[in-house]
Amino acid sequence: EHKMTIQPINQIHPEALFLEPREHFDKALVGVVASPEDHWPRVESMNVAAYDTYLCIAAIQVWLECSDEEAAEWFNFNTAGAWLGEGTPTFITTEDDEY
Repeated sequence: EHKMTIQPINQIHPEALFLEPREHFDKALVGVVASPEDHWPRVESMNVAAYDTYLCIAAIQVWLECSDEEAAEWFNFNTAGAWLGEGTPTFITTEDDEY
């Protein structure tokens, strides 16, 4: 199994995007990934932000004051499901996550 290599956040590409509002989503930011293994048709190697899926859902729950089911649905539709170009963040699920 191939693992994406997570790099320090200071290695991020200048055009890479961060999730907003940052006061909530920065808690879920785990680093930078050069070649994300996600479902998007990425054409070049660009260091993009990598967020922990479970921590994103937890952040949405706090931000929107909703249940974990509602937060997961919001995340899947509005966050993980949003392609914003090559700088689009990627999402990782760690083995510790129960989502």
